Amino acid sequence: MQRWHHLMLRTTLQRRVSAMAGVFLLISLALTVVLAQSLARTTGEGEGRRADQEQWRHVAESVDDFRTTLVEAQAAHSAYVLNADATQQATRARERADLLTALAAREGELQQRAADLGAAGVTDQVEEIVSEVDAWRAVLAEQARVKATGDPEALARTLANAPASRYFRAAYRGAEQLTGVLGDQRIAAGEEALEDVDRFQLVQVLVLAVALLMVPTVLHLVRRWVLRPLDMLSQQMLRVGGGDLQTPVGLAGPPELAAVAHSAETMRRRILDELADAVSAREALAQGQPLVAEVRDQLAAHDLPVLAGWSAAAALRPAEGLLAGDWYDVLPLQDGRYAVVVADVSGHGARAGIVAIQLKRLLEAALHLAPEPDLALAMAARVFTDEAERFASCVVAVVDPDSGLVRYANAGHPAPLVLRSDPGADGPAVRLVSELEATGPLLSWLHLDVPGAWSTGTASLAPGSMLVVYTDGLTEARPSGSTDELGVEGVLEALSRLPELTPQTLVDEALDVARRFSGGRARDDVTLVVLARSTTPAPSAPPTAPSAPGGGSPLPAR
Repeated sequence: MQRWHHLMLRTTLQRRVSAMAGVFLLISLALTVVLAQSLARTTGEGEGRRADQEQWRHVAESVDDFRTTLVEAQAAHSAYVLNADATQQATRARERADLLTALAAREGELQQRAADLGAAGVTDQVEEIVSEVDAWRAVLAEQARVKATGDPEALARTLANAPASRYFRAAYRGAEQLTGVLGDQRIAAGEEALEDVDRFQLVQVLVLAVALLMVPTVLHLVRRWVLRPLDMLSQQMLRVGGGDLQTPVGLAGPPELAAVAHSAETMRRRILDELADAVSAREALAQGQPLVAEVRDQLAAHDLPVLAGWSAAAALRPAEGLLAGDWYDVLPLQDGRYAVVVADVSGHGARAGIVAIQLKRLLEAALHLAPEPDLALAMAARVFTDEAERFASCVVAVVDPDSGLVRYANAGHPAPLVLRSDPGADGPAVRLVSELEATGPLLSWLHLDVPGAWSTGTASLAPGSMLVVYTDGLTEARPSGSTDELGVEGVLEALSRLPELTPQTLVDEALDVARRFSGGRARDDVTLVVLARSTTPAPSAPPTAPSAPGGGSPLPAR
């Protein structure tokens, strides 16, 4: 059933309609062939039976004629031999001779038609009748000879033995029996003809029933395969046109409609981004535009680097104006490794942005001097010497592109995720491999002089795995007036519905699901950095031109 479902998802509307038309045509052709064969068989058998019936009728007519002539000949012979009037003797003799000649003709005709019929039983009965008639004819000849001698006593003795009557009755009864057999055969042939007609009518009814059943079947398939996907897409588009921008547009259906739905979803997300930018621009005016622009530029991440066998994507969505307390960066280190840094400074607005700039500068300097995550966090904590009311969560993950080894330190930050996308029958299955839990407290003035406050942990990115670093604005997204948070489970559930999981699609879907879950506007800054190691690393290539900040791209060759 699942294979059929996925086959239908990949089948275009044109192929669906062509398949339905082809099946309809084949069934119609098959029904026509069945009907034509049945008609031809019924017609052929009917003609054959009509020809047989005609032969049976001819034989029956010949038997009737033979029997009638036999009776007349017997009567004429009796009148001849019993006649005592000399004046009528010649007439009686002539009538007798004519009827015996006619009987011989009837006998020959009957034998010929019985032979043409080819029914062994009929032929045998005819031969028996002819045999009796021959014996009867021999007795009649003897009686006629005695009659011609004029000896009344000898004629009386011949008539007294009565052999002619015996042979006559035997021949007559044989003819009657043959007439009955022929009648039965004609009746049977008529019944078979009626059965052929009934069978043909049954075939007609079945063909008509199948044809009538095809009509609702085709209508159902057209509705299910064509009209229903179109109706679903139309409803979603009307909903977006009516102002509902929080419900995603998607269609698991024909590729053409799925492509239209994907374009509509891209348009919906672009509209939401533009609305969010407009709101942020208005809030930025209240924060002080020149200062906001400067802080934002200082916090901007470097271009994501490019490296064969790796890809990356990142995004930052501020909750207030154009300035966020979150920031991220991917820094190339002197030993060929890369440092992924994500930090979340408490608060929003310009002051939080300034603290974020200071934190970023200290972390960059620390990582270039000693690229150890725990030491970098210890040095960056100095930012909060004069910021007793502020704190920050931070993750520093140093990734070796060659081995996939990750050395990280986590200062009270939401645990980064190591994910893997395994292909499945219903699309990619997103599996959580591990979480990079906290290795120390939040960055604040409370832990400035605590030795070893942060430690370094290790993890591994196997081919096909992804490192996802995010801020709590993603997992703590919740609707207004509710305490239910999106959580890691909600994010993974949304990702599992993606047809293909890449760093860019992961970032886009995660930001969109957080926005939808929050009712359209995030209540906290949301930052995402995704680093993916491909399953089949490509050969090293020369560095390419850097991508735009925050976009998805491979990491650079070293």
